[in-house]
Amino acid sequence: MPTSEFRQIPYVLEVLARERPRSVLDVGAGYGKYGFLAREFADAERVDAIDVTTPRFAAYDHVWLGDLREIDRVVPPGTPVYDLALFIDVIEHFEKPEGFAVLDQLVTRARSVLVTTPWGFRPQEIPGMPFETHRSGWLPWDFTRRYKVRKWSAFPGHRSKHLGIPKMWQLLVLLEAKDAPAR
Repeated sequence: MPTSEFRQIPYVLEVLARERPRSVLDVGAGYGKYGFLAREFADAERVDAIDVTTPRFAAYDHVWLGDLREIDRVVPPGTPVYDLALFIDVIEHFEKPEGFAVLDQLVTRARSVLVTTPWGFRPQEIPGMPFETHRSGWLPWDFTRRYKVRKWSAFPGHRSKHLGIPKMWQLLVLLEAKDAPAR
């Protein structure tokens, strides 16, 4: 199971500590590290996850397995609206229209959504792991046209001799529905 960019952890923690969400939905939970971090640094009372496979670490109150493109079908009706959804290094695994469709579902299920993704398109394909293929690249203005962006920042990612790129950048966006009330 591949993991997300480790240099982004302090940036995600900063948002968790500042926002202090009481409830968190980790979308594409992977290992489950952000479930633990949400509990430790935000003191979240409820932390749930959705992924195509069971997270490696048991950090969640509820785990739903299924296709992330069908969140409204996979997460049971009556689940409360979350304070924050984490969409950490996941959106780039969808074609752009699918990524927007998932975000559209998330902004109805959570008051805010935290997205991290590589800045622009970064090729990745891992044999035997089709859900790990990068299918799109994202830039800040992709989000500002469709959602209310509360914060965005860029930070250095890892170096890659393989791709011939000296330093890759990561993007962090905290967003909510366009019509969300002002905070």
